[in-house]
Amino acid sequence: MRSMISKAGLGLICLLAAPATASAAEGVYMCAFTDIYECVEVAGCKRVSHDFANLAPVLKFDFDKNVMHSDDLGAEPREVKMEHIKQKGDVILLHGVGANEESPRSFSAAISTKTGKIRAGISTGDATLSLTGDCVDGL
Repeated sequence: MRSMISKAGLGLICLLAAPATASAAEGVYMCAFTDIYECVEVAGCKRVSHDFANLAPVLKFDFDKNVMHSDDLGAEPREVKMEHIKQKGDVILLHGVGANEESPRSFSAAISTKTGKIRAGISTGDATLSLTGDCVDGL
């Protein structure tokens, strides 16, 4: 279970690996996840660390270039193209399917352009990560 979830951070990066479709979102957002929960059947949800989730502390979403950057200290920066981006009013919506063959996964996120809050989830056949955090724009 731990190895499946520990690969979730890499899956987050691999999830958005195709050109955007119908994107109205603009600008650059830096987002940090402040709360990460692993949820499994019967046991419920428990708070986990960034390290446990293998998730970079900060993600940069560049909607002008349709790429997401992961700059984790001590690791090579990763950049992938994002797919399925749409802005509905004050909310930017993202979703995708991971390219990880070992542990297939899906990803979804909503960023409020009004409050800067991000809510996201990564799901596999075994568990779900529930993520919340804050974003700043214009960087």
